[in-house]
Amino acid sequence: MDDNKEILQRVSDLESEVHLLRQELDHLKEDRQRVKESHDVVRKKKEFVKPSPILEDERWVTDHTVPRKEKKEVDFEKQLRVWLPRVFMFILLLGVLWGLKVGMEYGFITGVVRIVLGFVASAGLYFLGMRYIKRGKNGFGLTLLGGFIALGILTTFAAYYLYDYFNFFVAFIVGIGYIVAGLYLSLKTKSETLTIFSALAGFLLPFLLQGQGATDIQFCLYVLLLFSSLFFVSLRNQHKYSFYVTFLLFHLTLVAYVVLGGFEVNEKIMVATALLQHIVLLAVYLRGYIARQVFTETLIYTNFVFALGWIKFLEYHQEIILFGLFAALYVTLAVYAFVRKKSLLHGVFSAVAILAISAFILAFQSDEMYVKVILLLLNGAIGVWIGLYYQTIRSVVTGGIVYLFAAYATVIAVVFTSLWTIEHLVWFVLIVTMCVLYYSFYRWRPSFIKDIFHIDQSLVVGQLIFLVYVFKIVKLFLEDMNGSYQTLLHIQLGILAIVLGIFYTLRKWQHGRYITHAVTIEFLLASFIILGTSLGGSTIGNVFYFNLAVQLVYVALLMLLFLSIVTNSFYLSLRIQTSALAVCMQIITFIFLNKWYFAIVWMNNWSTEWILLVHTSWLFGFAFLSITIGRKMQWKAVKVLGVVLIGACIVKLFLVDLYSISIIIRSVLFIVVGVAGLLYTRTLWRE
Repeated sequence: MDDNKEILQRVSDLESEVHLLRQELDHLKEDRQRVKESHDVVRKKKEFVKPSPILEDERWVTDHTVPRKEKKEVDFEKQLRVWLPRVFMFILLLGVLWGLKVGMEYGFITGVVRIVLGFVASAGLYFLGMRYIKRGKNGFGLTLLGGFIALGILTTFAAYYLYDYFNFFVAFIVGIGYIVAGLYLSLKTKSETLTIFSALAGFLLPFLLQGQGATDIQFCLYVLLLFSSLFFVSLRNQHKYSFYVTFLLFHLTLVAYVVLGGFEVNEKIMVATALLQHIVLLAVYLRGYIARQVFTETLIYTNFVFALGWIKFLEYHQEIILFGLFAALYVTLAVYAFVRKKSLLHGVFSAVAILAISAFILAFQSDEMYVKVILLLLNGAIGVWIGLYYQTIRSVVTGGIVYLFAAYATVIAVVFTSLWTIEHLVWFVLIVTMCVLYYSFYRWRPSFIKDIFHIDQSLVVGQLIFLVYVFKIVKLFLEDMNGSYQTLLHIQLGILAIVLGIFYTLRKWQHGRYITHAVTIEFLLASFIILGTSLGGSTIGNVFYFNLAVQLVYVALLMLLFLSIVTNSFYLSLRIQTSALAVCMQIITFIFLNKWYFAIVWMNNWSTEWILLVHTSWLFGFAFLSITIGRKMQWKAVKVLGVVLIGACIVKLFLVDLYSISIIIRSVLFIVVGVAGLLYTRTLWRE
């Protein structure tokens, strides 16, 4: 028996190959005729025009260069031969209908005459269509045969619904007869258009007849029988479009039946019908009875999605069982394909298995949504890992979609209030699986990632998610602290500086370039935050000094970053002017020093005289230092700002300090500023 099946399969394959060879031969004949006609035209032109040597040389160049792709011209005459008969057939049907309407209004045509004329016209279209097909005019003949089916179905509908000449059983048998005739003619003529026409008529027939006596089982049996017939015709003729149209019409017919029936149907029968079609198509695809260019893997995914939709009609317990069976089925098929070393089937079934398991997880009515998220994270990560390890892109894509969906839900919606909660477990699973996936991508890089730097860039996303996780834990520990907002913020920023410092060490890693970029940007953003944050605290104490220490650390790190850029020891070569960076650093340092100074004097309750004295003194010192550094490093902008600051200090000295402090403090201030200024200007003259 197995040998007979193999022989039949080989015979079927040979028939399909012979059919394809015939089509290619017809195309070759047409191309040969076109080439012959073009040669005739060129020969006639040569008889009237004698080419010059230059033209001959140019012709030689064009003949020996890369051949140009000829633009395929649209054969309008052929298109007219195909579409005009169909248009006029539609016009003819409208004319016949309007003629019948006129005859009925004037009483010339009775009901019996109308039905007889309809069947006679249908028979006439059949004989004319077959006659034209025998003469080789297939386009026009197939159009007439399509009219034969349409007119026959409409006449049967009128005889049953309008005039009650046929009962339901007779009308149904006649309608099936026309559909069978259409399928037979499509097999005989190998016409895909006629197959699609028969499919439309067949799936529309139950709704035209509206049989009140038809049960759900009878309807589903008819739909299954019709689908099987159309499926056989498409399979026999290797038709792709009729195959997809039949598949879609099958599900649309079931949906229309459920909707028109007010959802008062037997759900189990409907679902069993859809699942039976699913199993048949799956078996056909698995056995390879249809060429892969006809039955593509897209239909496997579509078939699976439709099956999931029909299963949702069932009750909860039945739904769970079927989802579990689907997951087990596709996991088994994926393992079977792997054992048999069928890479295509392994990739397809692995991808569907991931989706089936995800649907099975989501189908559970669990109060703990977080359990579903954990299972989806694990399912997606395992799917991606399997796809990377066995180099099946489909598993990587489907597993990645499931994992990204679960990861997005975790980042957006999962908040944990304790370390020993399931919410924190979700985040922990996310971090662990993310690390495993990054390792897997580097270990078994898929073929669709051409350059590994794309994976390096994606590390930034993982780093950001890890930072969010760290800050959630830090925030959890800070909830029990009775500290001010500034103190809590400084603690978080201090921890951020430590974590970013650890990440910055990855600059020596061959894949850590983009993470280092991200760390630098994040540190600069944190520096701007701390720049606008006060030291807090109402009295000098440990809290105040802790906040001050955090800000000192940030300023020191900014200085180190600036010096590394200036001395060309930074990990990245930047094409920016160091003078511009020096000005930015000068301004930032000036702001920090002022903020720290006023915080300290206010905490220690200094008098106004001493505040102004010390403030003016160190402002002059900062200005002198700026000018000195600017001169040595040849930063003109820094020198200019230093001079501007000296001018501002002199204005402050005479407009503010002169009238706000006592004469003793005033004399001390002016003496100190004068002596310091003279000594500094002396160094300038000496240089």
